[in-house]
This record gives sequence, structure tokens and C-alpha cells, in this order.
Amino acid sequence: MVVAFFPIIQEIFQPFKLVGLSGAFENHQAPDFSTQNFLDGKYQTGADEYLKENTAFRADMIRLRNQANYSFFGNINTILTLGKEHYIFDPSYISALNGNDFLTDSIRDIETNCLIKSLHILDSLHIPLIFCIAPNKASFYNEFLPQKTVEGNKTNQKYFEKLLTENHVNVINFDSWFKSIKQQSKYLLMPKYGAHWTIYGASLAGDSLFKMVEKVKQKKYASFSVSSYDESSKAKYTDDDYLPALNLIVRWNSPMMAYPQLKFNTGEKPNILAVSDSYFWSFYELEIMQNCASPKSAMWYYNKSVFDYMREKKSERNNAISYQDLQNRDAIIILAAAPSLKNFGYDFFDQLSSISSK
Repeated sequence: MVVAFFPIIQEIFQPFKLVGLSGAFENHQAPDFSTQNFLDGKYQTGADEYLKENTAFRADMIRLRNQANYSFFGNINTILTLGKEHYIFDPSYISALNGNDFLTDSIRDIETNCLIKSLHILDSLHIPLIFCIAPNKASFYNEFLPQKTVEGNKTNQKYFEKLLTENHVNVINFDSWFKSIKQQSKYLLMPKYGAHWTIYGASLAGDSLFKMVEKVKQKKYASFSVSSYDESSKAKYTDDDYLPALNLIVRWNSPMMAYPQLKFNTGEKPNILAVSDSYFWSFYELEIMQNCASPKSAMWYYNKSVFDYMREKKSERNNAISYQDLQNRDAIIILAAAPSLKNFGYDFFDQLSSISSK
């Protein structure tokens, strides 16, 4: 009986410091009372939703339930997929691997035409395009998927890589490269509990990417080297960013991770425009963008939000590209993971092909 009063005691006196749940949730606000809201039932509905989310010890009870569900039945209460030996996968990467999200003929035709028009515009401005395909964790750790999954004959990645190559675009396929060096890599390239490449893997990718900028521009730019590696059994940055969403009581142990300490060399810095999904954040975590890109550089996150070279959010994007956006750019970089390819280029090519006149 005493336990039943714990939520009331906590609400009034707050003797315990409680921790909320992790993950993406729609938080409901306490409803405003009015006669009209009360009479039509909106106040009661809103109050019910708010109290359900804000009852004391709710988060602890959910973690207890999740822990029991995992410990006794091996299930996780999330949209993520639990693979063999506790490897965690985003199901959208599995769908991209087997081709379940392969675009229709009509959409592919539209994307193809927009790309070709965009390449003509960039060529006229003497701006090289570098298209990067990020690693697909479901492909990289295929052996740890819960069920045997074969790569589809038709996937967006295969189609667009072929299209880009045929149109002489500079392509870096980090997905195939990471798989080719997986066995001989001293440290993990992809995390067991994370969504993206490891910070170690990102350092290799960043080095290759900026060397590609040098190659296409035929210039020597500011660069970096690794001075040392800090090994840690505790994952940092995004190397275990799936784990909090599980909302378990007992946190899983991370495998040994490596964190490179970078030494930056001075020099001219390219003015780049990157259009990317969340894989690009690792280059900010490593301070590669801050030290190797011009202060005029920018990253358009999903082509929706504008971040400067220091990762400060500057503005939201509209649905158009102007010549001012491209002025004095040394390179355009597009980085996309397999699930992002179903929105090829994040509408960048569609917007660029319709660019307004000078």
C-alpha cells in the first residue's frame, strides 16, 4: 500500500532525482483549461496524455519492463533490430541492402535528368562534384543480422553509383572500401551499438575525402595526420548511440574502441559545400571541418538546415539554390548512406537543375 503513494510523494516533495527516457518522443504539454476545452473533452484528453507521460517513476517502470523483456525473452522495445551477439541495426539499412526501397522507373528517370542538368551547370561553373556513399552497417556486419540477408540485384546504391560513374562524377564508395579492409583493420570501422562509422572509421574517411578534394582541384590543402590513438572500453561520441534508445537498466559493455588524436597541418583551405545526412557530423567531432575547410564552407544537413564550418546552425534552407550559394566553391560534396539514396541527393540536384538565372 505504501508503494502506491510513492508517485504522490515524489510529485510533492521530489526526494528522488529521476532520469527520463532516452530516444525520440512526442512530449505533450499540460493543457490550458477553458470552459470550451472542458465541454468538448479536449482538456480531459490532453490532461490524460500529459499525466501518462509525467507520472513519477514512469521512466523507471518502463526501463524495468524493458530490462525484463530483454533478460527473459531477448526482445528490445524499440524500432531497432537486434541481431546476433547483440549487434544492433536500423531496419532501414536492411531494406536498402535487399532492395526493398528501390525507386520506381519514373522516379529514377526524374533523378537521372536532374543529375545530368546539374552536372552541366557545375561544369560551367568549374565546380567539381564528389559523391560519397557511406557504409551500410547491415552490409558490413551481414553475418550478425538476425536472418540471412542477401544483397538485392536491384538497389538504389547500385543504380546511382553506376549512373554517377557513367557521368564521370568523382565517387567514393566507403561502403565497399570499408568491407574490403574489414579483416585487416586494427580497430573497428563500424560500431557494434552505433548507427554510423566509428570515430576511427570516420578519420579514415575524412582523410580520403579531403585527399579527393586535393586531387580534383590539383592543389595541396591543409591536411591532418594521426599522432596517436586512445583505446577505450567506453564508447564515446556516436559510437554507441543506439544504446540509450533501448532504455535498459543494465547498460551493455562496449568492445574496445580507438579514438584518433589528430595533428593538423596549416595551408590553404578549400571552400566546400557539403550536403549530407548525419554521417557528416563525425568530421565535426574530429574537428576536420574546423581545421581543413575554409570558414566560408558550409554543411547543408539533409539539404534542410545550414551549418557553418564550426558546426553553428545558421539558418533553415528554402527549396531553391542560387548562384550565390555556389559562388567561389572549390567543391560540392554529397555524402549519403544507403537509406538516404531513396531521396537521391536530398533534392539538391532537383533544386540545382532549376537554378534561377544570375
